Amino acid sequence: MVEPDARDTRAGLPAYAIEVGTEPLARPTRNSVGGRPFLDEDQEWPECFCGERMVLFFQLDVPPDLEFFGGDHLLVFHCRAHNDASDPQLTDGRLVPRY
Repeated sequence: MVEPDARDTRAGLPAYAIEVGTEPLARPTRNSVGGRPFLDEDQEWPECFCGERMVLFFQLDVPPDLEFFGGDHLLVFHCRAHNDASDPQLTDGRLVPRY
């Protein structure tokens, strides 16, 4: 039996490129690597389970035609003290709360 090539199943999926510029920004932007996050008015700045305020890693507006999350704003944060994405803290095989 021949296994299907994984590249064949991905060929029809949409792809989006993110370009990171080098010029300083005059104001905050919704699509950035680092910088100030665009949070909802009632949304607090995320904190790690250790209590440390997290740092914005990147944020972007999800393209509207992307299924399930289209039109949403994605923010990814990390903790300066627990910058351990390759070895996260687990409890019963799951990420600890607020990881």
